[in-house]
Amino acid sequence: MHAILNWVKEFLILYLLLTILMHLAAADQYKKYLRFFSGIILVLMLLTPVMRLFGNDGRLETMISGEIFWEQLDSIRQDTQKLEFLQNDHYREKYETALAGDMLAQAAGHNLPVREVHVSLSRDYEISRVSICMDLSKGQDPAKIREKLTDFIIESYGLTKDQILVS
Repeated sequence: MHAILNWVKEFLILYLLLTILMHLAAADQYKKYLRFFSGIILVLMLLTPVMRLFGNDGRLETMISGEIFWEQLDSIRQDTQKLEFLQNDHYREKYETALAGDMLAQAAGHNLPVREVHVSLSRDYEISRVSICMDLSKGQDPAKIREKLTDFIIESYGLTKDQILVS
């Protein structure tokens, strides 16, 4: 008898909560969905004692928890893919910085006046663009130095002239 009273109390509390929720819904277009889902919840609540009589009291909860598990697993998979994508961008930035530092050091080793180097990589980690800022002192010919820098980068890194911008 105590179990029946508890079940009735739970059912009434659930019914009251769902009724309040339906009255608080702002738009009429959402009320039909709320009415539909609240009806499903109430029918499941009504069927709970019947399912307990036939020994199926834990199967519904098991099915629901299994569905929640698969949804969470799918969410984790999507988060992992997003992290891998962001991590690849992080590695690409690190590689661009390392390449720029290497080009700067190589140019300094060949006595080429370079102040700054920026490298852009493609999605396949191939050099797509190199921007070089020269550090000219008085009396140096910018055209000759630009040509030397361009030739040096083409020879050292296997790029084409349209991938190199020297300023």
